[in-house]
Formats: sequence, structure tokens, C-alpha cells
Amino acid sequence: MKKLIIIGLFFCSIFFPDYIYAKQNTDCKVLEQIFKTKVEAADGVCKVRIVRKNLDVMHMGKKVSQEMMDLAFDLAFEKVDEQMKVMGEMALLQNEVNPVLDELRKGGLEITAIHNHWLNEKPRIIYLHFQGKGDMIKEANSIINAIAVTKELKLIQQSADPLP
Repeated sequence: MKKLIIIGLFFCSIFFPDYIYAKQNTDCKVLEQIFKTKVEAADGVCKVRIVRKNLDVMHMGKKVSQEMMDLAFDLAFEKVDEQMKVMGEMALLQNEVNPVLDELRKGGLEITAIHNHWLNEKPRIIYLHFQGKGDMIKEANSIINAIAVTKELKLIQQSADPLP
């Protein structure tokens, strides 16, 4: 009996893999429309990365790239027990922390950490981590509202490549 179950699972994984990933791809496509950016789908997780192109940061007296300083909004969405889990990290200017925090909390998302990654950078960058579980569209819209208070949203929407 055990052998039959193993053979059956093997058979399903070979002949029906598209079914397993179809829902993930649908969720990722919805997130692409909401965030107006490409969303990476990997192992059941939809990953959104929005680099903050409007920040010029000096570190130890030298200008550094947004990628070097990890100046981005990084989000990961995963379906768990019929709900969507989201975890995120946002690189923020000091004066953006409280308004972003307020918007995330209004949307029912939990703040899990606020800290710095660097010393001697100008302007000061603070990293805010959050998590949530529930309706994907509600979570995504809460995050969009938080991004909007950083003024980055307008730049994202203006420079976004048209999605297919």
C-alpha cells in the first residue's frame, strides 16, 4: 500500500506540475498589476522588489548605489492554509518611518523590527520589517498606501514598464 501511495504521488508530480503552480502564478500576476512591477515566482512565493531610485545616499563620505545599500521595498507573499502570508522590509528615511508604520498598522500588518543596517550614511536610512496574514489584495493595498507616504509610489508608476 505504501508503495502505491509513493508511486501515485510521483506520477502526479510528473504529470500535473502546472496545476500546483497555477494558483501561485495567478497570485503573482495580480500582484504585478497592483505594484506595477515584475513579480518573481519561486517555490510558491511571489517576490516583489522595488528599488528606491529617488534616494542618493553617501556612505563613509562616498556616493553608493541603491543596490549596494539595499535601498528597496522587498516583499514576499506565500499562500499558507488558505490565507496569504506577507513579510516585508522597507528602506526608509527617518522622517518616513512613523507615517509608513501608521499605514501598515491601519492595514492590519504587524511591525516586527525597526533598525539600521549601516553607520555613517547620509541621509540616515532605517529598515522597517513587517508581517501579516489574510487577504492578499487587502495586504497589498495596505503596503501600497505605506509606499505612497514615501513619495516613491508616484515615481514607480511613472517609470514602470508596461506589463504584458
